Amino acid sequence: MEFRRLTQDDADQYRELRLTALQTDADAFSTDFNEANARPVSATAKNLANPSAVTFGAYDDGRLLAVMTLLRLSGKKTSHRAEVLAVYAAEEARGTGVASKLLDHLLAFAVDWEGLEQLELAVNSANPRAVRFYERSGFERIGTTPNAQKAGSRYVDELLMVKKL
Repeated sequence: MEFRRLTQDDADQYRELRLTALQTDADAFSTDFNEANARPVSATAKNLANPSAVTFGAYDDGRLLAVMTLLRLSGKKTSHRAEVLAVYAAEEARGTGVASKLLDHLLAFAVDWEGLEQLELAVNSANPRAVRFYERSGFERIGTTPNAQKAGSRYVDELLMVKKL
């Protein structure tokens, strides 16, 4: 398994995995599949080139199996904070430890990112496996956003978590 930071050259594979994630685990993401599918791959490449964001990927035999992004807030008063988002592991990679190793890479990068002090995330509160995953890595629950997402007449609450570096 290879773990590395994604670049613009990875846009096609990233977009393909992202669209799969939005179809198979829609409640884990605030992005809608149809909206994401309508965006060109050039928009994905632009996002991967954003200096305020870093996306890590796990590859097996050249195939992208898992991703997670660290997005640093840009305001003068908020640049000590970053959000962990767009986390996904393909079904065949789940339970293998790949997500934990990928998060380890992200955390090592975050610790070395000058001035970064705190990581934050929001996770579907009805996904105890994901909540435990983050808790094992030192994230703490700080609250809940009720009805954070709405799909038709169904709502999804998000659990807010934070980790001090």
